[in-house]
Amino acid sequence: MDKQQLAARLLVTFLGELDEQVGTMNADLLALESAPHDAARLKSLFRVAHTLKGAARAVDVGIVEQTCHELEALLAEVRDGTRDLGPDEFALLFSAADALADAGRRLRSGQGLEGSAIAALRETLRATPSERVTGSAVRSARHAAPSSAAAERPTANPAAPDAAPHASITIDRSDGQVRVQGEKLDAVLASTGQLLIAESRVASRPAELAALRDFAAGWASEWGRTGRRLSRALEQSGAPAGLTRSLGSVEANLRRIVHETNRLATSAAGDARVLAQVTDEVSDRVRGLRMRPFAEACEALPRATRDVATAGGKEARCEIAGRDVQADRAVLDGLREALLHLVRNAVDHGIEPPDTRERVGKPREGVVAVAAAMRGDRIVVTVTDDGAGMDVQAMRDQLERTGIPVPAAERDVVNALFAGGVSTRTEATTISGRGVGLDIVRAAAARIRGHLDVTWEAGRGTTFSIECPPTLATIRALLVGIGPQTVAIPTIHIARLIHVSPDAIKRAEGREVIATPDGPVPLASLARLLPPLVERPVTGKVPVVILLVGDRRLAVVVDDLIAEEEIVLRPLNVGRASLPYLSGATLLGSGRVALVLDPPAIVAAALGLGAGAGLTLADTAAEGPAKRRILVVDDSITTRTLEQSILEAAGYEVVTAADGVAGWKALQENGVDLVVADVEMPRMDGLALCEAIRGSKRFKATPVVLVTALETAEHRARGFDVGADAYLAKSSFDQQNLLDTLAQLLG
Repeated sequence: MDKQQLAARLLVTFLGELDEQVGTMNADLLALESAPHDAARLKSLFRVAHTLKGAARAVDVGIVEQTCHELEALLAEVRDGTRDLGPDEFALLFSAADALADAGRRLRSGQGLEGSAIAALRETLRATPSERVTGSAVRSARHAAPSSAAAERPTANPAAPDAAPHASITIDRSDGQVRVQGEKLDAVLASTGQLLIAESRVASRPAELAALRDFAAGWASEWGRTGRRLSRALEQSGAPAGLTRSLGSVEANLRRIVHETNRLATSAAGDARVLAQVTDEVSDRVRGLRMRPFAEACEALPRATRDVATAGGKEARCEIAGRDVQADRAVLDGLREALLHLVRNAVDHGIEPPDTRERVGKPREGVVAVAAAMRGDRIVVTVTDDGAGMDVQAMRDQLERTGIPVPAAERDVVNALFAGGVSTRTEATTISGRGVGLDIVRAAAARIRGHLDVTWEAGRGTTFSIECPPTLATIRALLVGIGPQTVAIPTIHIARLIHVSPDAIKRAEGREVIATPDGPVPLASLARLLPPLVERPVTGKVPVVILLVGDRRLAVVVDDLIAEEEIVLRPLNVGRASLPYLSGATLLGSGRVALVLDPPAIVAAALGLGAGAGLTLADTAAEGPAKRRILVVDDSITTRTLEQSILEAAGYEVVTAADGVAGWKALQENGVDLVVADVEMPRMDGLALCEAIRGSKRFKATPVVLVTALETAEHRARGFDVGADAYLAKSSFDQQNLLDTLAQLLG
């Protein structure tokens, strides 16, 4: 490695350390501002200045080295008691943090530091002690170094792997830490995606080989009977002995084919299991390397709260909860941008001036609470302030002034803010008033496949929430059939799966709706929303997927419910405008391409189209004979609902339970004709449930079908030992196989 390469590598390391130390400096200053005599925080600031001075010397960045030396001198005066930490000192130290952050950005982009904020700060700190922190000097430093909160705003797409070419991730290890460039982990993650696709394709091979084995076995059996009759006929007719031997050879070869295909099927099943296990381990570990704590997206928020409050003559603090919630680096980048805007808006628009808060019985200091939590398989991030809430009338007035149609509902008025170009401020400031803040938040949430929502209470405060997946690499999706096309719907936006008969479809306000426990839900044809897919007339019960985006629901009709899978999302190489309701595509294990739906766009479009998104109804057939009742027991709500939908579509009445205990209770209360159960469940697993059924005088004859991911020969044998009538593997699950099995067992 030559000197130039070494210098470049050292600079990258220095810039990462600079970012970390500036974050520490901001945290220490915020704590010291509340407790100026905190010796531990002052000592920590000394360490920051000293560490950066030495690091800057190593990479020959003299301005940063000299500035940190002057910072040490100022902090020494405070430590020795010759100077107190007052407003001017804090203003200068915060400006120093901003200037150091600005220096890092300039160095990262290849710009020089002469004439920059760090150069102006160095001159301010070099002034004599009596002049060092005069008001004019502080104002000069402030002007030269923009607020770190404002400068933190990313300009690149955070979801793009190469958005930050010099970004790195620190990985904790027992013997220290390792810094890895972000793009290298992105490359490994992309390879992991290809591994997932390969694993999915390999998983289907054992079933294909088993089908070939069964075909060969049937052929061999048929030939055996035919061959023996033919051999006897040849012997009786006096045919040459060689011809008879040839017939015997054909039979032997067929038996060998059966034996070899059986061996290959068994071997392929074992290899598929090993590959699936290794793929899961590699995927989990790579994702684990990219997963970072939510706290990293919040580093700039306390400082931003302080700066905006100070500029507006307000008092406010930022509280952060859920710091340890984990999310992918790309997701955190998107959240960082959105949260910064939301926190600044909360302080500037929401929090009232101290005197106003006192008059209405509130503490002088307002609170902006930022929190993250996992809800199922998604992250919910909220920004809540205890301010005045939304001024809906002011928004109506502004919409009228700008000539934008004013919606009747308050929520629709507030949603107009997300479109951009609308602000309740009469004049723009450096913080707000140009009507772009919430539009940027909405766009940032969309880039990480998130949904933005807002609730408020007049006089009590406002809450903005963002729901998004914890990673953008892979997603869980329900595969559905629409005509000849397979479409993937992210499970994050699926509320439930049902089957609907034409007579259950009603009309309200000019469009089709269906009744659900959550109230009427508009109904639309997914094929009609995604032309040129083929729309089929509704005859009999049809599968319906109820989408949930925020508080809006939409029921979409599909042709088939296929399976739930983890898929690797790939971008579409076409313009967004030409395919507005799709977020990408994925390659299935069968080699087919499935389109990935964008549920927020679909819901918004369908609700806007009204009756234009409706169904084509056809005459329904008369009801058949009495239905057979099936009990489905599975702790996965998605699997349970999928199996319920398949069985109801086939004409069965279905009762469901979430584990073996609930299943046993449902069996006693309802009585059923057959039980379909998972094996791995809490409280009572499927094997124990099967044993309980077989040990019961009342239910011992009830057929039991186990549908499970435990697919080894040992697991299968254990299932039959406890009395299961059939054992179906989830990895090769086929709805027709399930239906055929039930039909055979029920007679």
